[in-house]
Amino acid sequence: MPVLVETIAEFKTGKPFQGMTVGFRLHLEPKTAVLIEALLAGGAEVIAMGNEGTTQFGTAEVLSSQGCEVLDRPGQGPEAIAVHLSRIASTGPDLVLDNGAELIGACLDNASPPLGATEETTSGAFRLREDHAGQVGFPVIVINDSPLKSIVENKHGVGESVVDTIVRVTNMSFHKKRVVVYGYGWCGRGIALYAQRRGADVTVVEIDPIKALEAAMDGFDVAEPSVASTTAEVVITATGRPGVVDYPAIEQMPDGVLLANAGHVDTEIDIRQLEQQAPGAELSPSLKRHELSNGKSVFSIAEGRIVNLAAFGGIGNPIEAMDLGLTLQARSLAALVDPGYDLSPGPQPVPDTVNARVATAMLYSMGQLG
Repeated sequence: MPVLVETIAEFKTGKPFQGMTVGFRLHLEPKTAVLIEALLAGGAEVIAMGNEGTTQFGTAEVLSSQGCEVLDRPGQGPEAIAVHLSRIASTGPDLVLDNGAELIGACLDNASPPLGATEETTSGAFRLREDHAGQVGFPVIVINDSPLKSIVENKHGVGESVVDTIVRVTNMSFHKKRVVVYGYGWCGRGIALYAQRRGADVTVVEIDPIKALEAAMDGFDVAEPSVASTTAEVVITATGRPGVVDYPAIEQMPDGVLLANAGHVDTEIDIRQLEQQAPGAELSPSLKRHELSNGKSVFSIAEGRIVNLAAFGGIGNPIEAMDLGLTLQARSLAALVDPGYDLSPGPQPVPDTVNARVATAMLYSMGQLG
């Protein structure tokens, strides 16, 4: 991760976070551990938690040995998330790095709110701009709004890793499979592209007519959910919204359909209702078969959680994509405490100067400049 390593060297000298506490909520795995290393190098104290099902505890042990306080423990259930969010918020962090805006939300009532925060995801951006509209009195840099993250991490990183993970977990070939992708944001674009590159016949479901038209112009079929789901062999959600595929829709899908979620929200597909109606039989780690009352079989991966991280052996996006995305996080946090940046309260995109600097560094690391 040469771009982030270069940032670490700079932070060791400049100490932009000296004396500050960073509340950190992001998937805890080897690549994000390098981001925490950057924050520690910059003088920060870090208290961290991951997301359900994505924390790699070997990584957590290493982080703890380096001085990062990690709250996650093996065997903890979903109820631990609220406890950890409250614990981090109660420390009154100076900065927050969030993944879904739940930690930012937990800090809104603090007597001393954070100086600023970053938000990683589309789902978190929705929550900030809708559920917490007008409530956030400090700047929040939305990393997902960066064109760099959109192109490099979301389109290519997520697209490639989601399709690769599904192929690995199921051992299926995508050639001539009828794949339906819900959502044509940057992640959906990438998933559709990489599924097509593996030989799939891809249909896109998208409620925004402009994005739907883009999908059609990119060469994909576009259909209403009720039409697309009746022929699907593989369904992949990537909308960042809950309740995209409900149980009645699952019942209408063909026998043998495979369900996978690539979005941050683990309720995009109603796996809970599916489990209640047709408890899954585990075929292999992260892969279940559900026998519906109508005689059809449905297969699900990773209980509807983020497939490229939560599935067995999931390692997330390629290192190069995460090098860029995590450097955007590090430099955006530094911008929040740099008096040279005049940042207004509320959610906002990554500053142009940060985007340009990271893009240039990435090009050098690829041998395209210099």
